[in-house]
Amino acid sequence: MKLVVLGGAGSQALYGIKDLINHGSIFDEVIISSRNIEKNKKIVEKLNSPIVKAAEVDVSDEEALYELIKDCDVVANCTGPYHLLAYKIIETTIKAGKHYVDFCDDIEAFNKIFESDLPKKAEEKGLSMIMGLGASPGFLSVLACSAEQRYFDSLDEAIFYFACDEKEPGGPAVLGHMLECIHNAPYIKDGKKLNEPSFREEWDFDFGEPYGVRKVTRIGHPEVFTFPKYSPGIQNVSVRFSLEPFSAYEGFRELSLAGLTSTHQLNINGNPVSPRDFALAVLLAQKASQPSMTEEELKEFLKGVTACAATELHGKKDGKDMSYIGRVAGNMAPLTAIPLIIATEMLGKGEINKKGIMVAEEAIEDADKFVKETVKRIRDDGFGFTVTEELTVREKY
Repeated sequence: MKLVVLGGAGSQALYGIKDLINHGSIFDEVIISSRNIEKNKKIVEKLNSPIVKAAEVDVSDEEALYELIKDCDVVANCTGPYHLLAYKIIETTIKAGKHYVDFCDDIEAFNKIFESDLPKKAEEKGLSMIMGLGASPGFLSVLACSAEQRYFDSLDEAIFYFACDEKEPGGPAVLGHMLECIHNAPYIKDGKKLNEPSFREEWDFDFGEPYGVRKVTRIGHPEVFTFPKYSPGIQNVSVRFSLEPFSAYEGFRELSLAGLTSTHQLNINGNPVSPRDFALAVLLAQKASQPSMTEEELKEFLKGVTACAATELHGKKDGKDMSYIGRVAGNMAPLTAIPLIIATEMLGKGEINKKGIMVAEEAIEDADKFVKETVKRIRDDGFGFTVTEELTVREKY
């Protein structure tokens, strides 16, 4: 069985490929593909696994992409930005008749694809295609599904939180995506869809050890789109984030409140420049001026907790008011890649029963089993990872 990983040379995708090698797999061939074949070959050589091979493809070249995936079984798309690339990649994957999964965290991509005819085409071809199965959306929202199935009869509110260290692996696309996410932060309140930039409201939230209580604000993230597809009657959904150190959070707050996330073009000495382009250039220059971690330093860094996340639910059980908080502490990179890799294996084994294009919350029917398998795999790969749950029952006499 053959798996093609688009963007397989990326820092996050590699955590998933290493997981496949560590655990053995249904796949006897795993293709790492990107535009840089020399980089891919070096990675394959370093991984030193007979099942991993390198390929070169520009995913914007539909013909070349089709040729790459036409004889595979599953496509894992780790190539961003998703709002620019996902539509054509999914369209080509449907044409090739292949199952598909990605860890898309771009709400614009979800809106564009689910409003198109691609879900219908995928269903007609009998394909199972999953969007947004990484850390968040993905593991965190599936954890919410698991909690809902175990503890609730009905849900009124779901809030998703995450906080990560600014040193977590990620390139220019991550910073650009962050600027987009704080510019447009949609949420659902009392059944109405609303949208405003981040930092207009802030809250204190306790992430637990080691981050503790942090200031958080809304961020534009797909759970506002994906979770209501699982829980269509829910009245309140939002996503809130923070950063470590707090000075990084404050820096993004200043950019947002100063209007530097806008894409409106300004004329600067005859050159069209948007505030966001300027802000991104400054952030990249700052990042470039800082010394990069060596491979050994990165390994040491990832031994500790570099990201915290949580899902908070409010609803009812047997007529009683219930509240739930599930807290997660670990590393964002493996938590992003390993759920995606588990899903590739489920697709290959035919364990995803639904057809068409789905969000993770729809695709993973046994949510509790998926959560436990993800936790086990991350720990088996040598990363510290904890999930703690807190349930509160409120009853009046």
